Amino acid sequence: MLDELIKIDIKTLRSFMAIVECQGVTAAQSRLNVTPSVISGHLTHLEDRLGMTLCHRGRAGFKLTEDGAAVYEACLSFTEAVASFQHQLHYIRQLDSVHGGHIRLCLIDQMPTVFYDALRQCLAASYRNNPLIHFSIDVQSPESMLDKLLSNESDIGVGYFGSFPPLLTFQPAFIEKQVVCCGREHQLFYEAEGLTFEDLEQNYPWIKRGYITDLGINHIRPKTLSATTYHMEATAQLILAGHHVGYLPNDLAKRYEEMGVMKILLPNEASYEVKHHWAYRENLHKHVADFLEQMISLLRKNPFKQ
Repeated sequence: MLDELIKIDIKTLRSFMAIVECQGVTAAQSRLNVTPSVISGHLTHLEDRLGMTLCHRGRAGFKLTEDGAAVYEACLSFTEAVASFQHQLHYIRQLDSVHGGHIRLCLIDQMPTVFYDALRQCLAASYRNNPLIHFSIDVQSPESMLDKLLSNESDIGVGYFGSFPPLLTFQPAFIEKQVVCCGREHQLFYEAEGLTFEDLEQNYPWIKRGYITDLGINHIRPKTLSATTYHMEATAQLILAGHHVGYLPNDLAKRYEEMGVMKILLPNEASYEVKHHWAYRENLHKHVADFLEQMISLLRKNPFKQ
């Protein structure tokens, strides 16, 4: 019985309630603003689903059966429950705008240090000011991030985007330098003197970015691409393995270089800059918009320096 009830359209239940309260199919027409044949169809559909006769109608007039009266009482309870549910949702929305709330944040991996500094400050401030708030933080490739934003599975994204869907709003976040690196096991780690741009481009295996990039900002066109990655940490591990060269964010590359396991190659000739953006839908909840504004403000005060 429960499975059958779940399948019943709410519109069908409301039609039945109107029939009962107006004492007939024809009389319910003006309330429901549909034809008697449609209303009769709803009633027949409901009776078929429940496997019972709910009312007698004909020349003798309209009359509820015993089952029909019981179903009508159940419908009244159902509509009261729906009203209570809607009231609770309204209350939750009000509570969400004042106390608590959920912020779903999407990042690309390996952000600049200054970004992480700003993020920690904003997270700490958010929980101090609103202990009921809840953060979900995900790491995604740029394309996956846009999909999550467009399907409303995420509130805010930040990263490099090769496309800018019109349904989303984009704001500049920071500019990041990308540099070519090799690992300690690569021959260029020890023999980079005299290396030319053309040599680097044509004579060594490269790692390809798995997501869409703007070809206009990166002028290197490697001859050999024998690995593909979607995250910077995966790129770093391939570089450290010693067979490939590839691009990494300058901030990340310098950390590995300071550890003595990586070398930045042709930092002036082969590097390029990437503009990262905030991405989000319009009409953010207030607590989400406030968090975003705090992040933007902090990054403006402490701009990313290479």
